[in-house]
Amino acid sequence: MKNFLLITLFFTITYTSAQDWSEVYRQVEEVTLNEGLVDQYHEFEKFWGVVKEKQIADGNLVGWFVWKVDPSSNDGNPWAEYLIFNVYKDKQQMDEMNSKSQEWWTNYIRSAHKGKTKRSIVKKYINETMSNKYRKKSVTYTNKGLSTLLTEGAQPQADIEAVYIGIEQLNEDYVDFETNYFRNSHATTGSRIYWELNEVADRSENAYKPVTHIIFEIPNPDAAEINQDQLSFTDRMMIKYGIASRKWHGAMNVNLMLWQWSN
Repeated sequence: MKNFLLITLFFTITYTSAQDWSEVYRQVEEVTLNEGLVDQYHEFEKFWGVVKEKQIADGNLVGWFVWKVDPSSNDGNPWAEYLIFNVYKDKQQMDEMNSKSQEWWTNYIRSAHKGKTKRSIVKKYINETMSNKYRKKSVTYTNKGLSTLLTEGAQPQADIEAVYIGIEQLNEDYVDFETNYFRNSHATTGSRIYWELNEVADRSENAYKPVTHIIFEIPNPDAAEINQDQLSFTDRMMIKYGIASRKWHGAMNVNLMLWQWSN
């Protein structure tokens, strides 16, 4: 079953066949919490999950995913505790959602929770959102999707393990190596259940500046180990120069905690 854990972790089945991947935008928020608020924060995000469910139903969002970072990541030095993905079908949809006023969001939150949540609880979480109660630090990247590899026939599942990687492009050949060689290699060997390459289109002022691209992938734990000695000359050269086209700036292992998506 591990080979079929994910078909549309960031997209719907419809988008798989119809969506132009170059138009997909993912806004990723790297969150560090104020001390002692972990349990409360999980409930807070569950509250927001109801709102995201309505956004998706209304055609304003493709998917929403909250990932918890493994604290042993990046040699025990992760730069965030949670990752929040808001996935949009294109830039226009993203810009429309980001342009909504505070009043619009307040009314929308109330509408999403009408008949589901007590008014006092809704008021509490709206106030906590406005006061930014939980976030000690928040860093945002706006990513334009460039290429995706996904396994058909699967669904998002709690605690799926993935890897979030910050990459700096070192020469103009980088994207071609990723999309025309490494992606195809992952597909041929079955080494990835899911893989995506993103170009950083924008970022918050406090974001890490050297990163130009972000790879998000789910390794396949059942894939056979590749024997480096059996690689062809062409493969060895492609790997050598492909690696030389990029600089790795760190990686965080993450587990899927919450999600909403169109199915």
